[in-house]
Formats: sequence, C-alpha cells, structure tokens
Amino acid sequence: MALYTCQLTRLRIFWLGDLNYRINLSYERTRELISKKDWSKLVQSDQLVRELKKGRAFDGWSEGTLKFAPTYKYELNSEKYRGEDPKVGRRTPAWCDRILSFGKGMRLLSYQRTELRLSDHRPVTASYMVEVEVFSSRKLQKALTFTDAEIEKEENIAEMEVDGVISLLRLGGCK
Repeated sequence: MALYTCQLTRLRIFWLGDLNYRINLSYERTRELISKKDWSKLVQSDQLVRELKKGRAFDGWSEGTLKFAPTYKYELNSEKYRGEDPKVGRRTPAWCDRILSFGKGMRLLSYQRTELRLSDHRPVTASYMVEVEVFSSRKLQKALTFTDAEIEKEENIAEMEVDGVISLLRLGGCK
C-alpha cells in the first residue's frame, strides 16, 4: 500500500523573490514610461512576461498584472531610482521582485508592491483565495497504521503529528 499519491490537480505552488528579470528598454525610455505610469508599455518589454507567454520559462505558471512601478533599483532609503545621478551608477529599473503561482483552485485577489525602503528593492505582496482539501485526522491515522511505505532518504522525510502520535511520511516523487 502506498502512503501517498500524486495528484497534480491538487498541487499548488507559489514562487516568490528576486527573479532578476529585466525590462528590455533603455534607461531613458524606461524612466519616461515610469514617469507617465504607462505600465502596459513597460510590461510589453518585460523579460519574464515575454518568457511566460512563449512558454520558455515557468511553463504553466501565472502572475498577476503588473500595475505598479518597477521594484528595482532604488537608492537606499529613498524614492529615487539609482541612476538619476549618472555619477553614482546607472541601472535600468525593473520588476525583479515577483510572485508566480502554479496550480488550479487559486484566485489572485491582489498583487502590489510595498513602499518599504530598507533595500534597493521594493517588496511585492499578493493575496490569493485558495481551495484546500480538508482531511480527517482519524482517516490519516488509519492510513498511517496500515501502510508499508519504505523510508529511503532522511532528507525526504517529514514528521507529522496526528492525535499526539509522530509519524514519518515519505516525500518525493509520485508512485
């Protein structure tokens, strides 16, 4: 008896962080579009958006609409993009900070940047409505009692506490 099953229809993943994608425009053109808040023209030149559309990166993943200013590269503790003073060094602003999602049963409610000034990035946030499966701890305990699953590698093991009993679950590929 297998302890787990793989059902990709239930899989939901969030990938977030500094993905380091850039905008394929000059510094001057990018700054011009930012000053006009013309996010749609900037999005057309965004590397990640292009790769997602072509299926060359994060195939099957989705991202919310970029309706905010690029999140990188700011002067520390400032609202200024680095490069307004060419002597300091110039980096074209970009949406480096992203949140992507994969899976069904999710609905994006909001996608925005925050105005924290602790680094040269502005963090992004997203809120989702996610369908979840509610399981019965009694049924899980019964499944754990009657399983003959093998434990292979320690890094593929997770502890799970059910009704005060610690059980080991094998994580990894589908069987």
